[in-house]
Amino acid sequence: MKKLLMLVLVVVLGVSVCAGLVACNQEEVSDLQKVKDADKLVVGVTVYPPMDYIDEETGEWAGFDAELAQMFADELGVNCQIVIINWKQKVAELNGGQIDLIWNGMTASDELGQEIDFSVSYAKNAQVAVVKSDSTIATKDQIKAATIAVENGSAGNAVASDIIQPATLVPAKDQTAAVNEVIAGTSDVAIIDLTMASSIVGKGEYANLKIVEGVSYGDEIFAVGLRKGSDLKESLDAFLKAKYADGTMAKLIEKYGNVVLNEDALK
Repeated sequence: MKKLLMLVLVVVLGVSVCAGLVACNQEEVSDLQKVKDADKLVVGVTVYPPMDYIDEETGEWAGFDAELAQMFADELGVNCQIVIINWKQKVAELNGGQIDLIWNGMTASDELGQEIDFSVSYAKNAQVAVVKSDSTIATKDQIKAATIAVENGSAGNAVASDIIQPATLVPAKDQTAAVNEVIAGTSDVAIIDLTMASSIVGKGEYANLKIVEGVSYGDEIFAVGLRKGSDLKESLDAFLKAKYADGTMAKLIEKYGNVVLNEDALK
């Protein structure tokens, strides 16, 4: 009986030790180590000038955020891989490990903050209404009565759904697509970021568009999205503050324009 009991104890102890070893072996690698092991920082974006877009001449990613992301990857000593994501699925792609950061003029909302972490805020923003140049829409009441296009899952989507509450809401894959709905005449209004609107309206293919004067919705802040508890946050926050302090962000604004820095947070 004693021999049997001793055998049982040995088996139990052996199972416990093995389980412990398996648990140790299965311990998750930190985000920073994962990035370094892969030799790349994968950044999720949408096409959103002046923050992230493809330069027509070079075919490479350009923009205020795109350049900062590349600089951050350089500082980590890894390559930067910028990929287009489904904005509505950004949290799933981040938490699922398909991307390491969301860096795309993203509004750091309280709701989103329940699912992911944010870097220090680096810019300010608001939502505005974009219409055709000859549109007679000029008030919030007229906007409410119009057909509105928004980027699916965006701050503009939230403003339209929760605040404006129009009769007809047209979801689009990104803010550029929402604006194109207005150009095509399939929507009367696009609710998009002020940062983007002021960058494109009245220029090139957007020459026949305007921002509805005196109409904006809410004050927002931009931040980079990280997984909850990510150890990339400390390095990223320090990087953003350093690029503000050394004038890099000011130079990027000279290059791309229309970005209002959140100076209080960056100091």
